[in-house]
This record gives sequence, structure tokens and C-alpha cells, in this order.
Amino acid sequence: MSLLVLARADRPGSLRRAFLTRARGYVDKDGSPERLVRAIGKVAAGERFIDATLASAFMEADPMPLSPRELSVLARAAEGDSIAEIAHALHLASGTVRNYMAAVTRKTGARNRIDAIRISRRAGWV
Repeated sequence: MSLLVLARADRPGSLRRAFLTRARGYVDKDGSPERLVRAIGKVAAGERFIDATLASAFMEADPMPLSPRELSVLARAAEGDSIAEIAHALHLASGTVRNYMAAVTRKTGARNRIDAIRISRRAGWV
């Protein structure tokens, strides 16, 4: 199966995530409909398509330092869930959620949970 991603150059983290899922095509959301149609055709034919406006964003994208579990905990925190709510939703102990949040804070270089969310959103990870 071929995957085509609509992305924005100002969200390099989301581009990197899409790349890790082995997407075959990347089109700028602000691009023309003709460019999207061209990309669909290329990807459907088994070729790669990378919108020129996204190429520099690919080079700027930092590797995401978070594990999938850390990312899921952070995503719930970014939605406003409390530690207890995250623990319940992900079937984890509250202490485990706190450990994941501490790891997220450390890995993102954040000062606290709110800062980790801000950094991660800016990078396009959540």
C-alpha cells in the first residue's frame, strides 16, 4: 500500500513521523490542487513524490527522541488529561505515567510538563 501525506513545512516533526511510516509521497497542504493530483498519480504508479517546498523541512527535522509510549503519554497530557486519567486510559500505574513524563521532560530539554508539550508541538511530534 502506498501512503501520501499532506504536510506543512513549518511542522518538520510530522514529516519525520510520516517518513518513518514509509510514506511514498509528501505534498504541501498549501500547494495547488494540480500538484496534489500529480502526486497521487506518481505514488499510485509506485514512484516517490516530495513537494519541493517540503524538501528543506525534511533536512531540518530533528529525530524524535521519544518512544511510542512516551509519545502516547505526552499526547494525552497535551489534551489536558491528568496523571490519573492518563494512567487509566493507557492501563498504566500513576507512578509509571509520572516516570514517562519525567523522561519526556528530560528528552525534550523542557523545564516542566507544559514546556515539554510546547516544545513537542512546535516540533510537530504531537
